[in-house]
Amino acid sequence: MEFKLTRDEIPVETVYKEMGSDKIAHVTISTFSENTGEEFLKALKELDKEGMKGLVVDLRGNPGGLLDQAIAISNMFVPDGKVIVQEEDRNGEKSAATADSSVNDDYKVKVPTTMLIDDGSASASEILAAAASESGSVKLVGTKSFGKGTVQTAQTLDDGSTLKLTVAKWLTPDGTWINKKGLTPNKVISMPEYATLTVPSSSKKMKEGDFGDQVKVVEKLLKALDYNVGKVDGLYDSETAYAVERFQSDNGLEPTGVMTGKTTDKLIEQIRKQLKENDPQLNAAKALVK
Repeated sequence: MEFKLTRDEIPVETVYKEMGSDKIAHVTISTFSENTGEEFLKALKELDKEGMKGLVVDLRGNPGGLLDQAIAISNMFVPDGKVIVQEEDRNGEKSAATADSSVNDDYKVKVPTTMLIDDGSASASEILAAAASESGSVKLVGTKSFGKGTVQTAQTLDDGSTLKLTVAKWLTPDGTWINKKGLTPNKVISMPEYATLTVPSSSKKMKEGDFGDQVKVVEKLLKALDYNVGKVDGLYDSETAYAVERFQSDNGLEPTGVMTGKTTDKLIEQIRKQLKENDPQLNAAKALVK
C-alpha cells in the first residue's frame, strides 16, 4: 500500500480581535511574524466597518519577533515623517525609520487608542509601544515592559545550528535606550497575584495532609474564586479539602475533596474565565478611550 503525502502550509494567526456593544475593540498581537502587519491591518479595517469607537492593542506577553512587522504596524499610529525607531551601530552611527502610510494603503488609526504592556512585552513589542506613545498619541497601560533594546541577526551554520549576533541597539523615537530598563506605562495597573501563579499540572494529585508550594497555589486560586480555604499556608487541611469539595459540587464534579485531573482542569478554566471577565488592566485601558 502506498500513500502520497502532500505538504501544506498551516497559517499561524498572530492577531485576535473582539469588540463589545460599547464599540471598544480589543486586539491582541501574540507575536510579530511575517504576516502580522497584514493581519492587523485587515482586523482594523473590519472593526472600522463595524463602527469601532476606541481601540485597545494588547501586547502583554508578546516576546517580539520581526522588526519590519513592528514598524509596519507602527505606521498606523505615527504621523508620516515622524520617527518610529532609531538604530545605533557599534560605531555610534545612527539611522532612523520614519512613518510612511503608503506601506499600509495609507491607513491610519483614527480612534482613541491605548496599548497594554507587561514584563512579557519585549523587543518588537516595545518598539511598537514606544513609537505609538512617543511619536503618536497612544497611552500605555499595564506594568513595565521587559527591556530588550538590541537588534540581532541570525546566521545558519554549516551544521544546521543558528548563531544569533547582536549588530546594533535600538532607541525609542526620543533617543532612549530601554535595554534592561523597559518602558514605563502612562498608567501603571498590576494584575492580581493569582493571575501570575504557575498552576499545578492536572496529573498532580493533592489531598488532605499534603503540604507544599503547589498546595498554596491551589489555596490562592480557590480563594480568588471566593472559596473559603482558611489559612493560606500550603497545608492541605480539612478546610482546603472542604473548599475543593464545594468547588467540585458547584462545577458538576464528584465531591472527593482531592485536587487532580478534571478538578484541576476546571479550576484553571474558571480562573481564566474570571480574568477574562474582570481584567483590571484591560478595563483601565478601555476606560481611557471611552
